[in-house]
Amino acid sequence: MAKKRKRSSLSRKLFWLIVLLLALNPLRTWYIQEQERRELESQYAYAQQQAEELEEEIEALRHTLENITNDEHIEAMARQNLRMVNEDEWVLIDIQKQRN
Repeated sequence: MAKKRKRSSLSRKLFWLIVLLLALNPLRTWYIQEQERRELESQYAYAQQQAEELEEEIEALRHTLENITNDEHIEAMARQNLRMVNEDEWVLIDIQKQRN
């Protein structure tokens, strides 16, 4: 009879171990899926931010394209990029700014 109890006790422990593992498996699956959901939400937010930045850049480029033949735009670009000035203007150079 002692052997039966040992076998019974061992099989009972094995049974409860299997039941416990089967009960914990859905919790483990839920936890993994929750982590993946958070990661995907983070990636989605980052992609949304990039899309907004690209939309702003596209809008700025459209504005530049519309105004590129405008005389005021051409003059502003010549002053900014080529340091061109009108005949009656003086050029002042900030030496402190050039050192930095």
